[in-house]
Amino acid sequence: MSPSSNRRVRISKLQCQGFSLIEISMVLLIVGIIAGGMLKGKAIITSAQVRSVAADIQVIRLAYSNYVSSYGALPGDDSGASSRFGATSNGDGDGKISQSDADRVFQHLHAAGLIEKEEFKSPSIGGTYSVISEGDAAKLKIAKDGKAFISREQLITLKSKVTELIGDQESAIETDPTSISTESSQKYIVKVRLDGIGN
Repeated sequence: MSPSSNRRVRISKLQCQGFSLIEISMVLLIVGIIAGGMLKGKAIITSAQVRSVAADIQVIRLAYSNYVSSYGALPGDDSGASSRFGATSNGDGDGKISQSDADRVFQHLHAAGLIEKEEFKSPSIGGTYSVISEGDAAKLKIAKDGKAFISREQLITLKSKVTELIGDQESAIETDPTSISTESSQKYIVKVRLDGIGN
């Protein structure tokens, strides 16, 4: 057999070799571990974001309560805010937080030194915090451009974390839609009472 035919036989043997079942199994195992780690990592990040939002809710509720007990007025509605704090605008002083008062709630809380910034930080899960008035109640609303965006899983975790922080006050946290759907694609707006409960 000539040297060139020997080389051809060796090349053809190399070309016929494939992966063994063990090698394929190892690759699939590694891919599975990486994918599982990524999913677990995402769940940990989401849980941390929701915990941060629950802590924000606690801070805002406490600041609201402290303002009311310190100044005898509702933040945003306080008609004496400018004389008390200087460069801030007054509310109408009617004892309710109207829509125009709602825009001043964080401004008054900041002026009183109860929160760090006049524009309260955005929720770590996305969207924005705003204060709304429904009936006689002031509520902290978490939405994205006024629309629902919080997932079912985030909502369940958030309700649990808020309960841990502010106690078992079921009527303090509301959702829109009001009932938690079994559909995982359903999105929610969250509203948390700022006054009248646990203050």
